[in-house]
Amino acid sequence: MKNKTRWTLTGILTYCLFAAITFGFNLLSPSRIGVTWTVFWYIAAALIIYYLCFKNYVFRRMLYNARQLHMTKDELAEMLPDIKQSQDIPNPQRHQPFSPLFTFSLQNLDKLDQELQKKATEHGIEPYE
Repeated sequence: MKNKTRWTLTGILTYCLFAAITFGFNLLSPSRIGVTWTVFWYIAAALIIYYLCFKNYVFRRMLYNARQLHMTKDELAEMLPDIKQSQDIPNPQRHQPFSPLFTFSLQNLDKLDQELQKKATEHGIEPYE
């Protein structure tokens, strides 16, 4: 199974679990909080889950390319010269099951991913699936 498919299925199952729990326990019942807030929370949950699945997929692709190029954490840091001190660049040598939620922004992850994809195509590395 491809990683994009795996993250998509994970997101769908997580949302179904969220919907089943909230529906089963009447946590977001329109009679309790109103129709507007019910719709808001269901849409917000879907968008948060989509964001997390997308970020994890891009993170995995970035780590794959960094590992294939035998890059270190310091080399990745050189690719982002204007990064904030509070941001922690992921180490491609360590196993990380999920992307860092708060310590590394999607904007910096996207910059790294684009640069690494360019280098990977230059070196003839197979694309991440």
